[in-house]
Amino acid sequence: MGDCSLLKKEILLGGLRCSHCAKDIIKTVSNLEEVEGCNLDFEAQKLIIDILDTYNEDKVVSKVIDTINSIEPDLDIDVTINSINSRKRQKGRGKNMKSLSKAEVNDNVNPIKVEFILNGLNCAHCAEVINEKVGKLKGVKSSNLNFVNKKMTLNLTDEQNESEIIRKTIDIINNTEPGLDIVVNSKSKLGIKKEIILGGLNCAHCAEVIGQKVSNLSEIESSDLNFINKKLTVLIKQNENSKQVIEKIIDIINNTEPGLDINIVKNSQQANISVEEKEKDSSKKDLLKLIVGFGMYAVAIYQSTIGVESKLMNLLLIISYLVVGGGVIIKALKNMTKGRIFDENFLMLIATVGALAIGEVEEAVAVMLFYQLGEYLQGIAVGKSRKSIASLMNIRPDSANLKVNNEIKVVSPEDVEIGDVIVIKPGEKVPLDGVIIDGSSMVDTSAITGESVLRETAIGDDILSGFINKNSLLIVKVTKGYGESTVSKILDLVENASSKKSKTENFISKFSRYYTPIVVCLAATIAIIPPIVIQGAEFSEWFYRGLLFLVVSCPCALVLSIPLSFFSGIGYASKNGILIKGSNYLEALKDVDTVVFDKTGTLTKGVFNVTNINAVDISKQELLEYAAIAEVNSNHPIAKSILKTYGKAVDLDSIKNYEEIAAHGIRVQYNNEKILAGNEKLMKANNILYSEAKEVGTVVYVAVNGIYKGYVVISDEVKEDSKDAIRNLKNVGIKEVVMLTGDNKDVANKVASDLNIDTVYSSLLPNEKVEKVEEIYEGRNEKEKVAFVGDGINDAPVLARVDVGIAMGALGSDAAIEAADVVLMTDEPNKIYKAIEISKKTNKIVWQNIIFALGVKVVVMVLGAGGMATMWEAIFADVGVALIAVINAMRILK
Repeated sequence: MGDCSLLKKEILLGGLRCSHCAKDIIKTVSNLEEVEGCNLDFEAQKLIIDILDTYNEDKVVSKVIDTINSIEPDLDIDVTINSINSRKRQKGRGKNMKSLSKAEVNDNVNPIKVEFILNGLNCAHCAEVINEKVGKLKGVKSSNLNFVNKKMTLNLTDEQNESEIIRKTIDIINNTEPGLDIVVNSKSKLGIKKEIILGGLNCAHCAEVIGQKVSNLSEIESSDLNFINKKLTVLIKQNENSKQVIEKIIDIINNTEPGLDINIVKNSQQANISVEEKEKDSSKKDLLKLIVGFGMYAVAIYQSTIGVESKLMNLLLIISYLVVGGGVIIKALKNMTKGRIFDENFLMLIATVGALAIGEVEEAVAVMLFYQLGEYLQGIAVGKSRKSIASLMNIRPDSANLKVNNEIKVVSPEDVEIGDVIVIKPGEKVPLDGVIIDGSSMVDTSAITGESVLRETAIGDDILSGFINKNSLLIVKVTKGYGESTVSKILDLVENASSKKSKTENFISKFSRYYTPIVVCLAATIAIIPPIVIQGAEFSEWFYRGLLFLVVSCPCALVLSIPLSFFSGIGYASKNGILIKGSNYLEALKDVDTVVFDKTGTLTKGVFNVTNINAVDISKQELLEYAAIAEVNSNHPIAKSILKTYGKAVDLDSIKNYEEIAAHGIRVQYNNEKILAGNEKLMKANNILYSEAKEVGTVVYVAVNGIYKGYVVISDEVKEDSKDAIRNLKNVGIKEVVMLTGDNKDVANKVASDLNIDTVYSSLLPNEKVEKVEEIYEGRNEKEKVAFVGDGINDAPVLARVDVGIAMGALGSDAAIEAADVVLMTDEPNKIYKAIEISKKTNKIVWQNIIFALGVKVVVMVLGAGGMATMWEAIFADVGVALIAVINAMRILK
């Protein structure tokens, strides 16, 4: 295009909720010759276009708006030009653009965002009414209510009246749908996000305590401590002093678990590298202490076995105890001054000092040695598990080759902006989402999709961050910033999945709070009561038995292995192109016994072809022409297939009074002829005598001037792996597979028969799909869960109703990732059974660990109370069990 420059335009599409229409808008606008590039942010309802400066910008904008209106009428359209918000508002299908007066131009002020969480909102119609009413309030620039996640986002233009607008909004919500639990978050006051890396954090119970205390701070909006990656993420309230709040958090961390290497994240990659290096040094020191301690202990034991009792032997034992257990002693004493008497360091100190006090010197030292050895091995196991999970998600790009004039600069992906051009060399990861403007190559998509087959890409193709370029140089124009890129969203989703805890995790968290105090009380009871009430009982013997209880009183085996199991499951699923948004959804998948599929685009390819033309009193070509005239303004896949088969241009200027009739078809006037094209309902509604089609497929009946002219049959194609998917689902325990479709009965029944689907409901309107799902729920208990598989947006009400909503083919689709609980990154229905399989395996291992850990601890406590167990069994029940549970959790990754 020579030296032409580009003009960027932003077009706000208020009311856009159809993802299919959004895709059509992108595709159609991108094909306009005046538009160099375009990107549509579905969630923000914003279309960004680059216009070549050789064209008249107003005419191009008008053309783009006409295109949008032809695809999705009745949107509320705002055009922003170079940071000047021009109120070129068009409602409906109006096409005339008026020149702007000064009064219509406002300075571009950053809007204030306010979020309302509407807990308990289950009525899709009520959501529409609320959104429409709120959008009309004075001071509200735009309103968007996401029914799936029950979140309404307002952009306000008037900061001074923010409180008044919020009050009016709440009144509208309460009047429309009373009884909702409304939570308000003002984005202008939402807060500052901070990430803190806790190097050396190996105590899962301590992590629980830190997380609880930090979340209780009044200055904190929300917090999440991910023990697996040792990262504490906090959102500090806007008006708080972030420096003082961070100091408070650090005090909590130091008081709970002294000696950690605390890093406030500025560059997460550098912070992680720094922490890893320091942890390696710390691990070497721990190993050296263990070697020295065990050496001294071995010499002392050797002297004891040959019968040499000496002061040197006792001195060696005490030195060994102090070398290995010094850190435990210091931590315990520090925690004791802060009132923390139930942490594992204090309990281990009491147990070993108690053993020393009653003369069990060798055993006391051995317990400390093997406790620290167990902790060391457990740290290695957890570290390896972290690396294994991290390797599954090793998709974060290190750098980007930014093309500036004729130079290539290596920069951080965060520094690259939309519209910049980057160069991707063979063997490099794609750092940012974009479109290829030069070159062709094979790319490895396995890190994102789980597919091992290489994909061919060429000029004009979209390419996503996380792909690996295999064999040729690619020049790519960036379409999304790093924060909005596919890699960034996937990493954020997986890393934050730990905040949505499963019922089992919540149970273990509550259980651990009561388990340790109860066991300590039992220890005190066993040590004190029997010597008093049992005649001849020796205090030292019962005191020793009580010490055993102290050793097994820490719940680390459970607090550590259960979250690790779920995180491993989520990480392994992501490696297979399955994104699961939380442990709660991973756990819920195991109880799914009914899977409900949408048909078009889910079980079928959604690619329609004309398979038969049956004309009456006219030629087939004439019938096809009438059908093409009627469908030319529609972006439905069926319309596209008819136009593709017709293959000629349609005179748009001759089309008048175009009308789409929901669930019926299209009415249009062309020159002097009135054309009807649609289903049987349309023919019957207009009293037209027609012959019912016998073929299986979607049938478009055509009538001209009230006279029936024939029909066109369009058929969809079933996906290659759909049949295998249904069979595999039944093999993993799914009792019933249901298909919902708006297609006619004959087509639906044929697809259901071919795929061995148990139940099929056809000719459904979108709202009727929800009703059918409600019918499926009748008579079910909590353990009989329902999953729905759809495209993530068009089926939003159904996704919101079911226990697990699954969006398919969501690669690069922000909207689908937002809407669903589980996201399949490719169009393969066969991956659904894989997700359920991973869920069942994870749950099996979780309960293995729970039963094993509690079982061993209970057995040791019973044996200890009866005098049949020693400290050796007790130490195994503590660190040995925790180590085995961690290793068992890692089987999920195999």
